[in-house]
Amino acid sequence: MGLFNNVTNQAILTTLGLSRQQETMIANNLANYDTPGYKAQGLSFQSQLKQAMDRGTNAVASVSGTVTTLTGSLRPDGNSVSLTGQMADLAQAQLTYQTAVQAFNNKVTEVKIVTSGRPQ
Repeated sequence: MGLFNNVTNQAILTTLGLSRQQETMIANNLANYDTPGYKAQGLSFQSQLKQAMDRGTNAVASVSGTVTTLTGSLRPDGNSVSLTGQMADLAQAQLTYQTAVQAFNNKVTEVKIVTSGRPQ
């Protein structure tokens, strides 16, 4: 049994990876803000992760999220990137990532306490 081989710990690791992917997609959308015809993409995974938590560690580890493409366009050039929307999505993704990092750090601290017998 590995150090992070339980549902909660796997959820932390999965959230870290998927949040990073989310941020990468948002950065790509922002980089293509001026590209005519570009269709913004997004990644959602929270509902899949929540459902997988009841099915166990392997189910949580296999969550990959759902990629969506924003096909509508608010601009005449056919680009679907909303600067305001992307910035809001980025803030949410960053908060999710930071929360997962904090949870991971707490788990590492727990291991240190158990192995050394005292907090550091």
